[in-house]
Amino acid sequence: MSTLLFALMRENPLPGLAAASLNVIVALCLVALSLLLGITIAMIAWAHSLATREPAPVRLQRRTVA
Repeated sequence: MSTLLFALMRENPLPGLAAASLNVIVALCLVALSLLLGITIAMIAWAHSLATREPAPVRLQRRTVA
């Protein structure tokens, strides 16, 4: 079967080039999607940490007058 595909590829390389370029496009889309999801998850985690943080108590320093 592979020898038949190689024979067809020698005659007309366009289907192989189309499949390769489609694979590249799909790979780039998947990389972009994973980056977008990673940034989104990081922003949600950051907003959640800001929302659940309790304010620190205010401590006044004692001053002694000599």
